[in-house]
Amino acid sequence: MFITYWSGANHMPDGGDVILYLLVLPAAFLLLVWAVAKARTALAAAAAAKAAAAAAAPAPVAATAEPGPPPERRWTLAIVATALRSPFGADAGSLLEQLKAQSLRLPLDSELVNDQDMPILAGRIADVQDEETREIFETWQQQHFPEQGPMYLDDAHWRSLALAADIARELGDRLQWHPLLEEYREAPRHQQDAVGLPHLHLLVLLPPTWAGEQRLQAAHWLGELVCRQGWPAEKLNVLPAAAGENAHPLLHLDRLIATSRDARSQQPSPYLSSSYLAMVIAAQSNLDPQIVQAWQQAKQLLQGAQSIGKSPGEAAAGLILADTTQALAMGTTDPVLLHRASLGRHEQSVDQARRLNGELLIQLAQGALRDAAIAPEQLSLLVSDGDYRASRTDEIMKLGYAVLPELDLGSQCVKLGATCGSAGLATALSALVLAHAATDESGEPSLCVCNEDAHQRAVVALSRAPAIPAQAASTPDPATPAASPASSVPAPATP
Repeated sequence: MFITYWSGANHMPDGGDVILYLLVLPAAFLLLVWAVAKARTALAAAAAAKAAAAAAAPAPVAATAEPGPPPERRWTLAIVATALRSPFGADAGSLLEQLKAQSLRLPLDSELVNDQDMPILAGRIADVQDEETREIFETWQQQHFPEQGPMYLDDAHWRSLALAADIARELGDRLQWHPLLEEYREAPRHQQDAVGLPHLHLLVLLPPTWAGEQRLQAAHWLGELVCRQGWPAEKLNVLPAAAGENAHPLLHLDRLIATSRDARSQQPSPYLSSSYLAMVIAAQSNLDPQIVQAWQQAKQLLQGAQSIGKSPGEAAAGLILADTTQALAMGTTDPVLLHRASLGRHEQSVDQARRLNGELLIQLAQGALRDAAIAPEQLSLLVSDGDYRASRTDEIMKLGYAVLPELDLGSQCVKLGATCGSAGLATALSALVLAHAATDESGEPSLCVCNEDAHQRAVVALSRAPAIPAQAASTPDPATPAASPASSVPAPATP
């Protein structure tokens, strides 16, 4: 090679060139080839010896497996029925399809204006019977709490109560499908307990600006509406959480799952649980001039030249939850299971944070999928209560990149708050109702992600119930008592 090079370049090599290029370099090249071959032979021999030693050695004791989540984290409740009220209708399936098609737009609301007296975008539900609801409730309140004066609530709060009443009546009608209800009604008074009709645990979530006593009174009134639809009043328990802490709606639902069974009994299958029945109702209206003013001062209102923000809205949603065997007995074919929720909190408001890394939401989603034993690639839809603010969108994008790389966030992700307006806790529960509609329709798992709040974050998975075993196909044993919600309240773990 060098002789050819020197000939073409008209170079006359001297003695040094001959020694270096014709003797030293070829010898070094041959030594390198020999060294590589020798090393490969040595490595192959070492690998063969190691394999032979491993084959001859006795089998080692199996290492202790990494502990999985505790059994309580695998508990579920079946969703028997749902109800929804939104600015674009009361049909969850139809609303979900329109959200996927991105065909919905909020209109300008002439009753809500900004500080320049210009109408803003808002999600208003038509034909809300707030005045009629106010008259009915105040009459009921005077009968049951005569020592207390009427509740002084603004128009938005009366609209919230009216929407909650619609949900209570609709779900109360659905309770008439219970197979033991007619037998309970016809049984003599002293034999009714033997029928085995479970207690209905009613949880009502109303705006956090209400006082605890106001929320509890409203919950009792909504319970009476349920009973007017035919459910026995003595079989209704209004949960005190309705007037308690302003916790996230998914935390309340997770507590229902956590208290639906006895933690001392190891129940690997949802079909072996005791009879349990609960109803959850959430309603909130943010169509309030004071709320609009506060959002505008915080530069969170979507208006005019400000293309990123949130719009006030109103919504209501409800679910009936039960053990899976009871759900099947109530006519729910292939019920959808609500798994344990993963919840966390940003110490600093994300509206003030300069940069959001998204790690909290990623960890919560991983924990929710682990508890539900769902692989990320099995998910067909992600439903969020968030809007188009940069922090919320960035969180969802980072979640999709890190945990759900196979999910197309353009077509398999819907943001309810962006399309229907922000209704606080009602938007969060409405997102869960939409996730249920998606899983019920497709049979594939879905993920509900709540990241609209400035601090709280929550993720829960939904999936189709496994095939029911033959021995569990019968109606729940009437002699088996329902677990009491006050028995134990383990706090949901945050991964």
